[in-house]
Amino acid sequence: MSNIRFFRTFVEVARHGSFVAASEQVSLTPTAVGLQIQALETYLGYSVVDRIGKGISLNQRGHRLLPLAVQMLKLCDQMQHTDPDQSNLSGSLKVASIATSMGLVVRSVLKMRARHPNVLVQPGVSYSGDLPTRVKEGELDAALSVKSAHKTPAGVLWTHLYREPLVFLASAHANETLDIRALLAEKLFLRVSLASTTGVLIDRFMRRQRLKMNNFLEMNAMRTIVDLVRDDLGVTILPLFPGANWEKDKGLRVIPFDDELACRNIGLFENESRSFLTSVLRHHLTEELNS
Repeated sequence: MSNIRFFRTFVEVARHGSFVAASEQVSLTPTAVGLQIQALETYLGYSVVDRIGKGISLNQRGHRLLPLAVQMLKLCDQMQHTDPDQSNLSGSLKVASIATSMGLVVRSVLKMRARHPNVLVQPGVSYSGDLPTRVKEGELDAALSVKSAHKTPAGVLWTHLYREPLVFLASAHANETLDIRALLAEKLFLRVSLASTTGVLIDRFMRRQRLKMNNFLEMNAMRTIVDLVRDDLGVTILPLFPGANWEKDKGLRVIPFDDELACRNIGLFENESRSFLTSVLRHHLTEELNS
């Protein structure tokens, strides 16, 4: 932005023929105008004015630069004051989402369709494990999923949208005097599959907290796990996703962890080459979250 101001000052100097006259147009002192021209010359690597006594005049390079500078400033002004028209936006998007975020995706897609009827969005539900890879390979244009500890693949954009805290779930029938470690020792631990990103995150969290289980059963569907916990068939650790409402469930005990790292981060993976369309979806997801 500083360089743009220098170019604007240069154009005024060229038009008015002196630092003093240009200073009145750009609301600077003549000395400041001279310093900006020097800074511009340093940036360009060559001089644009000849200084003869107290006067100045454009040199050959300055004359060649002037129309380019004028054109650049016009484009800058257009970008500042013109909202790009997206009314004719068209195309198709293949989007996948983990099951717990599908409601957010559908609400956002409905709004997107209303504003951009020529954009066809095809949402689908998938497990989180391979979604970034499928986005990278072009099988998907975007995916709403869990951020793992791995680096985002090259050619894929990642935008954090929200976080879900991990909580411990037990049946309301469990002895209220028992703590988490005691419940893990007594009950069957219903573990999210380690084939999923969420399962790996929970496993790493438990290792860090040194939470040990005596017996476990591994499965994929979190909603099924919650149903089994409610029936007092085991305990579990799960991310508290939007719409879960477990705190209001009279059949469950929800115990939060006093650990800021006890969470999973949800966001949008986008194929960079398709971001001219996926960025519109990103906007609607963010808008829906903030509404």
